Amino acid sequence: MAVDFIIVGAMKAGTTSLAFHLNNHPDIYIPQRELHFFDNEDNYKRGYKYYLSLFEYEGEKVVGEKTPTYSYLDKVAERIYKFNPNLKIIWIFRNPIDRAYSNYWHAVEKGAEYLSFSKAIKKEPNRIKTDIWKGYLKRSIYVEQVERYLQFFNKEQMLFLLFEDFMNQPERELKKICNFVNVNADKFEYIEEIRNKTTVPRSKIILWLFRKIFGYKSRLYNITYKLNTFGKKAGYPALSNNIRLELREYFSDYNNQLEELTGLDLSVWNG
Repeated sequence: MAVDFIIVGAMKAGTTSLAFHLNNHPDIYIPQRELHFFDNEDNYKRGYKYYLSLFEYEGEKVVGEKTPTYSYLDKVAERIYKFNPNLKIIWIFRNPIDRAYSNYWHAVEKGAEYLSFSKAIKKEPNRIKTDIWKGYLKRSIYVEQVERYLQFFNKEQMLFLLFEDFMNQPERELKKICNFVNVNADKFEYIEEIRNKTTVPRSKIILWLFRKIFGYKSRLYNITYKLNTFGKKAGYPALSNNIRLELREYFSDYNNQLEELTGLDLSVWNG
């Protein structure tokens, strides 16, 4: 068997929903969980045979996977290229401000963050030196990530999508992917559903402490997480206009570079 394409990112930009919907195509198979093969040292050391064993399907399929940390970590692009230099790469980008803010709240929900968003991004340059996962803004600098992949893959092997387009016209964007991976787009039936919503815990400090002390795989952390989120509706507070204006300036040059590199129209991010 072969792996034909990978959705590499970005995190909190609709990758889970993309994988869910593409799996509804009869000729496509994507594991619904993130495989974390090329970004995880323990998994990667187990070799390609182990990686291929993670794909369980019957019949002839176009096979893919999605792991959004693949776009963020330096070593992954070269590893994917060594595995299959002809593999197709799918990107989906979201307004970098909204993505960073969603990334922050995702970390809060999982007990990995206790600071306010404003403090977290202010301290990011120092925090990221010892914890790359605190790079909420860094992870939204998409042009650096694409350039890293272009060191190994041709641009023709990449498909660039926008989260905002996917939310507004999901069937059209999914058909773009079908055409890109060479399956019949007319055989696809869209089922309306949004995946991987974030819920704000009742106490981010308590959740953070339990994760820090006991570990996020511990029973005590899991109980604390459930108590902190039980009965709460998905969603998080709106970002303040002042911070949004500051970040719009921060990302401006990066977005212009991304627009030039990919040919995407990013004017939707200016609103």
